[in-house]
Amino acid sequence: MEKGLRKHELLGLLYQFIGATSIGIGIYFSVWFGVRPMVYRSTEFSVAGSEWLLFPLLFGLGAVLWTLGGVEVKEAIPGHKRK
Repeated sequence: MEKGLRKHELLGLLYQFIGATSIGIGIYFSVWFGVRPMVYRSTEFSVAGSEWLLFPLLFGLGAVLWTLGGVEVKEAIPGHKRK
């Protein structure tokens, strides 16, 4: 571990990374669920059942983690001399 990063800063960066990844996966699934009926040329492949749960799960979890990571990184004191 680097001397310049404290535990809460590393956690903040990790939270932001996981949050951004979750949002990115959510965007991917949103586009795929929108295009999938056209790819298979049938409305049978529309979003149905438990697939609807992916939207709030991925976007909601991503937004919460992104915000928590921002708070953790914001608390970091700039500079090299820290107590």
